[in-house]
Amino acid sequence: MKERAMALCAEGENCSRAILVAAAEEFGFSLSEEMMDSCNAISAGFGIGGMCSALVAGVMVLGILFPTEEAKQKSLLLFFKVQENWNCVDCCRLSANRENCNELIGQIAELLEEVIREG
Repeated sequence: MKERAMALCAEGENCSRAILVAAAEEFGFSLSEEMMDSCNAISAGFGIGGMCSALVAGVMVLGILFPTEEAKQKSLLLFFKVQENWNCVDCCRLSANRENCNELIGQIAELLEEVIREG
């Protein structure tokens, strides 16, 4: 999933779309055009450098794959993992001093996959 998310970013997909598409391909769920279009509004930290849209997309994936309570628990775990790795969850700080976010998106995809596969 990591490599696919990074490839999608390199092809020009925004952060959230890259995560959603990579996860859909890995875990076999479909994405509507409306779901994909919704990513346009959240990319680049909601356009204001707010919460990382790759992380938001990860939470969306968890909501697709798991019942509500389990999705919420796994979402918290994903947030903790991102916070632990980078000491923040916002786009401005995560993307600071980076030419692009491809590697970061790949790392978030990898964390998401870990959370999904954890029992």
